[in-house]
Amino acid sequence: MANGISYQLNLDNAGFQRGLGEARSAVSGFSSLVRPQMMMVAASVAGAALAVKGISTAFREARAAVGEAANRETMETAFIPLLGSAKAARERMAELADFAAHTPFQLPGIAAASRTLESLTDGALSTGDGLRLVGDAASAQNTPIEEMAVTIGRLYSGLDSGRPVGEAMQRLQELGAISPDVRAKLEKLQAEGKKGSEVWQVAAEELARFSGGMELQSQTWNGKISTLSDNWAQVRAEFGKPIMDALKPLLDEGIGSLESMAAKAREIGETIAYAMRFMIEAFRQGEAWNLAKLGLTLAFQESVNFLWRVLMGVFEAIPQYLVQAFKQGIMILDILTDAAFWRMVGNAFVGVMRMAVNGLLALLSQGIASLLDSIPGLGDEANWMRGLSREFERDANKGKGQAIGAGRAFIDSYGDRILNQISDNFSALQDAFSSGFSEAADVLDTSGVRAEISAASEKITASLAAQDKERAAKEKEDASKSKPRRQKTEDDAPKIKVNWETVLAGSLAKVGGGGYGRMMLSAENVPQKQLAEQKKTNELLNKLLQKQNGSLAVLG
Repeated sequence: MANGISYQLNLDNAGFQRGLGEARSAVSGFSSLVRPQMMMVAASVAGAALAVKGISTAFREARAAVGEAANRETMETAFIPLLGSAKAARERMAELADFAAHTPFQLPGIAAASRTLESLTDGALSTGDGLRLVGDAASAQNTPIEEMAVTIGRLYSGLDSGRPVGEAMQRLQELGAISPDVRAKLEKLQAEGKKGSEVWQVAAEELARFSGGMELQSQTWNGKISTLSDNWAQVRAEFGKPIMDALKPLLDEGIGSLESMAAKAREIGETIAYAMRFMIEAFRQGEAWNLAKLGLTLAFQESVNFLWRVLMGVFEAIPQYLVQAFKQGIMILDILTDAAFWRMVGNAFVGVMRMAVNGLLALLSQGIASLLDSIPGLGDEANWMRGLSREFERDANKGKGQAIGAGRAFIDSYGDRILNQISDNFSALQDAFSSGFSEAADVLDTSGVRAEISAASEKITASLAAQDKERAAKEKEDASKSKPRRQKTEDDAPKIKVNWETVLAGSLAKVGGGGYGRMMLSAENVPQKQLAEQKKTNELLNKLLQKQNGSLAVLG
């Protein structure tokens, strides 16, 4: 026997199910009604967001394009002093841009390398095959081209002139660009006194073994990305250059405005500074409170005088206002007694009433036609009512034109007269007020207060002028005490103590057919002045030998 109690309920839930079904239907209907509207709102919001994003992206790209064009202009300008003309600089930049578009290096690095090689090699390696030689070596050694250009440029310059190139060769050997054997061969050639193309050819042949290095690097992923970047930068530069050229005048205007603002700002600053000095000096002399009290007194007196002048101006204008009002009344009476005026008024009234009545009849006819459309078999009557409505509309338009014509006729007949009268009224009132305002005498005399303010101000300004004069004199005195700078002369060169006994011994040895001893001074470390003295000594000894027939007695 199972534990627990089992029971079953038989309930009628039809009403609940019916209500639930109605609720579901209502929600479904609301959803079907709202969903299209929400989709439209969502589409509008998404479209607006895309538009804002597009505008932001376009602005950012335009700014980047102008920046790229500006960078290229800066690089091009840097070549002008090296190449001698803007045309040559422009052609060089075009050549380097094409070089960058087909190599794994970026244009800024290539431009820097070309400038370096132009200076160090006198243009021998700055373009064409020379630049390609440097670029291949840099690619093979995974070194920035501008860094490799410095090293190879120094090597070329030293080998061409015969100067030591140990540091450059050591750096190239560290990078693996030249072998120890080649370095030894170059050092041997230099030791033999050889220089120029003969020696450089040895280094060039060694570096030529990296030929094709840039081509290999450009086929890699990073190389292709670099090439793509260079080409895209070229596109942006071409797009940004016209924009940059168009904005330059605005920048010039802005710079000019700032320069003028700077001068004006200085004037304002000097005025404020002087006002602050004036206030400080006023406190020092104990005149600050007196000036404030006098200023308030003067302001009160001037306010009273101003209000009195305004009152006198109003009193002077009131009679003139009455006169002008009388003239205006006469003009209005003259217009009202003119038969033409009433004809215009009548035409305007008839036109307005005609427009109003026919407008109402047109609306009524249109309503009746709409009602007849709903009754089967009365389509012709409905069309007739519509035609009648159009007739009323045309008549209403005629009434409107009649009213407008009457208004224009009134303006043509009386407009100038009315405007002239209004202008005369205003001018007469203005003249009367100005006369009363300017001719009114002051109620309160301000001359005494003004004199006191002027005396106190002059005392303070005199003190400030004395301070300025004292400061200028002190600055002049300090300047006179300071030691003036003296231009350097030959006598300011470092003095080298010369052992004239050694010089004389060297000269005697030279005259005697010998050479300078190991302790003698050489041309490399003897100043020019000492060498000149030694030359004179040699010439004197030679003359003495000639006079003594080749024999010279040296006295102890």
